[in-house]
Amino acid sequence: MLICDLQVIRKENAMNLQIMGPFARHIRWGGLFLLVLFSLLLSGCNSMRIIESQVQTSTQWPTGTASQSAVPAKAFFRLDRLPADVNNLQAGWAEVELEAALAPLGWTRNDIQAQYTIWIGVRAAEFIADPWGRPVRSPWTNRITVNIGTGYYRPHGMGWGLGMRSGFPPPSGYAQEVSIIIRDLQTSNVVYQTKAMHEGPWTDHQNIWRAMIGAALQGFPNPSVLNRRVDTTIAR
Repeated sequence: MLICDLQVIRKENAMNLQIMGPFARHIRWGGLFLLVLFSLLLSGCNSMRIIESQVQTSTQWPTGTASQSAVPAKAFFRLDRLPADVNNLQAGWAEVELEAALAPLGWTRNDIQAQYTIWIGVRAAEFIADPWGRPVRSPWTNRITVNIGTGYYRPHGMGWGLGMRSGFPPPSGYAQEVSIIIRDLQTSNVVYQTKAMHEGPWTDHQNIWRAMIGAALQGFPNPSVLNRRVDTTIAR
């Protein structure tokens, strides 16, 4: 009786394998495909980063008439540089990037027929960050302390203590800033001023500044929202 039962079980298993064989192969290939797709998605996410820029813009374009718009869609400009930045390679790099960013917006550099002057400034500063990447006031929030003094309970004794806080040395972060000022050559008045600020762990300042220049000019020449956050996705 036992032998017969075993034979019946073997036949049922064989039939199940014949029925499930094609499906099992499809399941295996499907699982492998999902695994590869998930790996590609992870690698794609790891290769990109989002630069969050806090942008503040102020516009003072002159009041236009019915036949002429106050905000020019196309214009010529020349670059303005502070005396301290005459030989500053960083300032020269920023001006080249600004020209490239303004060209698609209809603004072209022309030093002879310029209607406006444009100044651009970029800077970066390192700060001490807390575990969440936020700046802290004290440069050393995590430190080692050694205390030596007379014992309280023993008049002639000496006591010492050693204390340590975790996370030494503290992590660093970087604050980047881009400022752009446009002046009307006829009146010397500032007609457009914008600033973008970003804080993060990235040290490749030029890549960050390039994204921030685009963020500062978002909505140029007359953005609908003056104080805004602009997110820009760039490669790591």
